[in-house]
Amino acid sequence: MKSLKRGLLAVSWLLSASSLAATPTGRVNPRVLGTRAIVACDAVEKSCGVASISFPAGISGLVPYGRPDVAIATMFYPSVDDAEAVLARVAAGDTAQQAVDFVFSVDPYADYRQLAAVKLDANGTLTVGQRTGAENAPQRCAVKGATFVVQANNQRTASICAVMAAGFQLARGSLPQRLLAALKAGALVGGDNNGERSGVIRVWTSENESTFYTKVLADAVVHTSRTALKDLEVEMNRYQASIAAPYASDLLPLDAETAKVVKNTLNKAGYYNGVLDGTWSTAAEEALEAFNWDTLFFLKPTVVVNGQRKLDGPLVNSLRNVDPKALKPGGL
Repeated sequence: MKSLKRGLLAVSWLLSASSLAATPTGRVNPRVLGTRAIVACDAVEKSCGVASISFPAGISGLVPYGRPDVAIATMFYPSVDDAEAVLARVAAGDTAQQAVDFVFSVDPYADYRQLAAVKLDANGTLTVGQRTGAENAPQRCAVKGATFVVQANNQRTASICAVMAAGFQLARGSLPQRLLAALKAGALVGGDNNGERSGVIRVWTSENESTFYTKVLADAVVHTSRTALKDLEVEMNRYQASIAAPYASDLLPLDAETAKVVKNTLNKAGYYNGVLDGTWSTAAEEALEAFNWDTLFFLKPTVVVNGQRKLDGPLVNSLRNVDPKALKPGGL
């Protein structure tokens, strides 16, 4: 039965590939092509996601594709048909590399594709796959790890993939935070030859409490901004702080500086009227609780871990950058 299913999938893909052949690649403007991305899954969190940054607006609809058990980045000449075919092949039992290899074997424009996938099996096994077509832009690269793939093209340096991979492996925190760390690491050595003005971070999960509402654990999109990477970080923290249940790995120490940030923001938003110093008090905790009830899906009070008071990192970081007036419900 499995072989029959795979055969039907192959036939359906060949039919879709024939429709692709009717569309000349010359209609795509090659000057704006080029991007860098990381694709990864986490077997403990049961999450998979993609982070990518590039020049043209709209990459949020072009590059990332996935669900809680598989994530895909389709680049250079992006193809939703390629992404759908990878999903179908991994559902039929292929590893990520087998799925990517099959797609390249039947896609008439494989030479113009860059495709990465990471698959998370129900037993916790992870497989990764990646291919880069021969006609991709210069300064292209790819790095495969046990749980991730980094790929890029049209970059200022081909070393950017290795740097992003190292940034991901050294990072701590939930999968969205580590994907962001990979993008930030890459920015230290280079980036897109056209500049980096648009980006996306999207993570799907089957484990977080938020799956009662959505399987999208993190979703941040930025279009046409000179500070795209910074904006992407702000938007991701806002989403994760508001929608996702907290991860222990994302907790930050509530030190004096952090306490000041939180108290000042809560004060400007009308929740806290106490002393604006680096201490933490019952009044500050009550203000944080009131803010939680008014704005967040999941309550995020401070917690004491091994004698140290901590608070959700995405929440802290979102409070650093928010317009306090936007936190006031029902008013201007």
